[in-house]
Amino acid sequence: MNDKYIAPKLDSRAFNCPHCGILTQQEWKDLYYFNYDAKNLSLWKVCFCGHCSLYSIWYDKKMIFPSTSNIPIPHTDMPESVKELYNEAREIAGKSPRAAAALLRVALEKLTEELGETEGKLNTRIGNLKKKGLPERAIQALDIVRITANEGGSHLGQIDLTGRDNTELVNQLFFLLNFIVEHVISVNNQLDAMYAALPEDKKKGIENRDNQP
Repeated sequence: MNDKYIAPKLDSRAFNCPHCGILTQQEWKDLYYFNYDAKNLSLWKVCFCGHCSLYSIWYDKKMIFPSTSNIPIPHTDMPESVKELYNEAREIAGKSPRAAAALLRVALEKLTEELGETEGKLNTRIGNLKKKGLPERAIQALDIVRITANEGGSHLGQIDLTGRDNTELVNQLFFLLNFIVEHVISVNNQLDAMYAALPEDKKKGIENRDNQP
């Protein structure tokens, strides 16, 4: 996963496409209404992705299509059970940040199951993952999503998902889920592949070293 994510922005020449997720060049066009005289619809614009050629529609400096404008697509290494909930939350985040937060908490529970923790409350599962040696930053991200999504989504607690900053707050939860997948799953996959590529005699030497009394 490329950690660099640039959210769509009016007249920006490059950002992550809301359709394909690729960071690429964007081509902007003004919209016109043609009758007897051409009138520039100054509040309306359309933007074409340089990678997938799909378009986004903008009105009054805001993207109105597609609705999942500023939310990154799920990490390529995200487990399917988690990805399904992530995408469902992504579809409704613009209309109901609180509902999206609740779904992301369920996605987090699924992620802990994928990491081997299937019993107990979510807080206990995260504690067990820390004991297993998960990176501290990943543990912090797990707890941020757990607390924010739980309070905002289910218990209606102290974290406010009804105010003007709700969209930004929920977008951070999507980013954190991708962050967790990157630093817990992807990094391990990359290291496993690199280790597997070592010569067999070198791996045998490591095994003999580690088995010495």
